[in-house]
Amino acid sequence: MPRQDQGMLSGFLPGNWLYVLNRSAIPLFPLRVAHAIARPWGDFAYAAWGSKARAARRNYATILATTRDDPRVHRLARRCFQHFALYMAEMIDVQGWDTETVLDSMEIEGEQHFAEAEGYGKGIIFVSGHMGSAEIAAAIVLLRGYKVTSVIEGRYPGFVSDWIQACRKRMGVTLLPASRSGMSLVRKLRQREIVALVIDAGVSGGDGIAVNFFGRKTIFPAGPARLARLSGAPIVFGVAVRGPGGKPQPGTSRRFQVYVEPPILSDRALSGEEDAQRITQQIALTFERYVQRYPDQWYVFRDVWPNLAPGTND
Repeated sequence: MPRQDQGMLSGFLPGNWLYVLNRSAIPLFPLRVAHAIARPWGDFAYAAWGSKARAARRNYATILATTRDDPRVHRLARRCFQHFALYMAEMIDVQGWDTETVLDSMEIEGEQHFAEAEGYGKGIIFVSGHMGSAEIAAAIVLLRGYKVTSVIEGRYPGFVSDWIQACRKRMGVTLLPASRSGMSLVRKLRQREIVALVIDAGVSGGDGIAVNFFGRKTIFPAGPARLARLSGAPIVFGVAVRGPGGKPQPGTSRRFQVYVEPPILSDRALSGEEDAQRITQQIALTFERYVQRYPDQWYVFRDVWPNLAPGTND
């Protein structure tokens, strides 16, 4: 994704070269082939990436209200890694899609909610989670002609971060560092642009809000609610998920189902803290519905509930 102030992508960074190789190889690997190659890597990652696999099992045990050694928990965790591998394949492949291919690949439910949010004239705060295909979710926003700004956490190895930034930049997404970007995001909204944020990335700066999520307390970032309060911009939650098996729906080329929720607005009749709590809880409950429906497409590689101590039966 973006352009950081001094032209971070202007030099000979690995991300740029990876991106060029990425685009050159796309014709050789259509998405169905990329998916076929990716699935075994998902199984390999599940077996080799022990700490992340254990975190996934702890989270799925909580969602299912069962023990971590329940076979259902292991199946969900394995499928989660398989879906994550598909997501990585999509990150590579979607870079070569034209507008018609993107539109043909998806079915959108609730697209009218974008028009409703646009009507407020305040920009839009687009919120999603680490679920399904972020590339497709980004594409539906970009296809509406918006400039998009997001933030990136420094959680990736340098060359991976460079590659992600290069890919996002070519898509038209500007990335800012997660810290100290608040007023820059407000300015983007005042210019009637879109700010895209993830709600399940954890809280690194201490500004989090306690919410009920699957019947247990956890912390979600306060950023979307604070931005809505400061800017008056509506929050729109959306996700893009794969159809069964990641294959096209019968008789179509559609592989993805996109959902867009009605706008959430700040309520000035409430105090700032009450408003942030209300908004964040509403987002959490909305996200919970999609996790219940597509649990194996939620990439849960960290402990979502802080009181989940690693156990011996992971």
